[in-house]
Amino acid sequence: MRKIFGIASAMALVFALSGCAAATNSNPANSASSSSSANQTPDASLIPPAPDTNVKAVDASLYDTGYSEYLFRAGNGPAWCTINADQKWVLCEQNEATAQYKPVAVPSTCDGSYGYQIKLWESTPADGTDTAGFVCASGLYNDGSVAPALNAGEKVTVGGITCYVADTTVRCDNQNGQYIALGAQVWAAKN
Repeated sequence: MRKIFGIASAMALVFALSGCAAATNSNPANSASSSSSANQTPDASLIPPAPDTNVKAVDASLYDTGYSEYLFRAGNGPAWCTINADQKWVLCEQNEATAQYKPVAVPSTCDGSYGYQIKLWESTPADGTDTAGFVCASGLYNDGSVAPALNAGEKVTVGGITCYVADTTVRCDNQNGQYIALGAQVWAAKN
């Protein structure tokens, strides 16, 4: 009797697990919306305006990693940025779990994470790609946990890129009026 009960239990477990496997879609569709509204920043009023003259300039050497890169965290917020002085861009990023905005539609060409790393070039790249926008990522570019804070009301300039923090959101501008912004509740990219 014990043997029959054991076999019946094992079969029930196999049947139950196979039912779970059958419910799983082996080729899941992208759940992000493909409409253009999905790529709009959540609330434009959350985008920090361009820094004014009251924003305190901070010495960039405080954020120098020693590799022609400058790493800082946006105050106590979830976002951090790396300015690359040699390649003339800034990349701001945050962990997916900290983002409170609607997921960004993932392009069909991206097999990685999308909507959590946003890049701004000092000027339009030679290949004609956008000067500002999200990048497809296979992981974090830099470790934000070791980044020193750039506090609210402060800015840092490296080459032709200036980044500043408003509350816990970072905004980075180039000299052509293009910018990116990233925080828990908002993102923006102006080309």
